[in-house]
Amino acid sequence: MAWINIGLATLIGVVAGILAAVLAKRITAKRYVPWIVLVSTFILFSLLSKQFLTPAIGAWKFEREVEQSLSEISAFQHIAKYDPQVYQKIKTDMVDSMRKGENQEQAVGRARQAVAGLVVRYIPHASDEAVVRYVEAMTREIEELAEKNPEACYQFLFPDRFGPADVTNYIKPETQRGDLAALAEVIRTAAEEPQPEPDRETGERLLKKLMSNFYATQGDDASLLRDPFAPGVDKKKVSKVIASLYREAVNLPQEENGLLLRHMLSAKK
Repeated sequence: MAWINIGLATLIGVVAGILAAVLAKRITAKRYVPWIVLVSTFILFSLLSKQFLTPAIGAWKFEREVEQSLSEISAFQHIAKYDPQVYQKIKTDMVDSMRKGENQEQAVGRARQAVAGLVVRYIPHASDEAVVRYVEAMTREIEELAEKNPEACYQFLFPDRFGPADVTNYIKPETQRGDLAALAEVIRTAAEEPQPEPDRETGERLLKKLMSNFYATQGDDASLLRDPFAPGVDKKKVSKVIASLYREAVNLPQEENGLLLRHMLSAKK
């Protein structure tokens, strides 16, 4: 914003100088009158620009930066194409975020959280391959969060209970990019190649099979899933158990994993 302020100050000074020069030729009063006009005009224009012009130019600048950031991420471009109202809200929120002092990377991270909330709308109709890829990326995020900040991880896993989590400082940038790329495919396939919603009966059968095998292999750790909100629960451990469950689902045969994961995630609606 420094160059904007410098430019405005220069412009105001030029306008005030021209006005003072014109008055100096036309006014026969004391010589200091044009200087008074010059200073007064400069102050008046400065106050007006600070009140009206600078915020407008700043908003334009932030919007340009946000547009550039979003244009480089396929997930946001798919949202712009298939859900323009949501895209406009994401863009507005990012501009507000940058006005408050956050950089582009932080603003994109916050927008990514908003996009993650759209998953349940697209997952049921996305391709199995896209959903498997997305869950793989999400699992990596859970594992990184569990190590660095179990509290934030719990917010990430249970936003309805704990509110949205600011996880941008705890997940590697490349992991976040992988998540957005995977989410882009979920959105694209759901919009362009929509699948029928997963059969509930088949999904429940596969889920029971998954949980039975998981309890058999994980032992006591798996029992933590029965009440993840119990007082004093080890949130790091629970988060890792959840990540392990998702990994086991991903590793199921190809004819099972996509359908099961679409059922698991869409069942959260």
